[in-house]
Amino acid sequence: MTLGEIRCLTLIAALVSGVALSAQANRPRAEVAPVVKTEQPKAGAVLALALQVRLPKDVHVQANKPRDPSLIPTVLTLTPPAGVTIDSITYPEPSELAQKDRKETLAVLGPEFTIEIKASVAGTVAAGDLKIPGVFRYQACNDAVCFAPTRENTEWSVMLR
Repeated sequence: MTLGEIRCLTLIAALVSGVALSAQANRPRAEVAPVVKTEQPKAGAVLALALQVRLPKDVHVQANKPRDPSLIPTVLTLTPPAGVTIDSITYPEPSELAQKDRKETLAVLGPEFTIEIKASVAGTVAAGDLKIPGVFRYQACNDAVCFAPTRENTEWSVMLR
């Protein structure tokens, strides 16, 4: 291989990686907002929490249980502190999305939806600020393309009385 060929291949590789990085930098991102729905939460009780999700216009994500197993599900994972148990995570009912060249519709969420969470707090948990971290994992898609899967870190801050 000549020095000119090596330079040409190096230039092509740089251009291709630059385009890939640019596409990932421009991928649609979800805005997530953790919400504490329980008024005056206390130890020994059940907490009602929610994650409000907003996607850019004309963008959707797959449901938590997509019909096609090759598609990436939308998943919320919580890491509760000691004394807190996650009882349930409830995803909204998906919408049906028909796509050209697909026999079966897709089960999708978006552009805005809310995930509901129920958590039990042990009676032994001390009053004060309680943090419940979570990760929202999703793959944003539009009518033409699905972008690389990504995640948004979030955290609920609960003031126990």
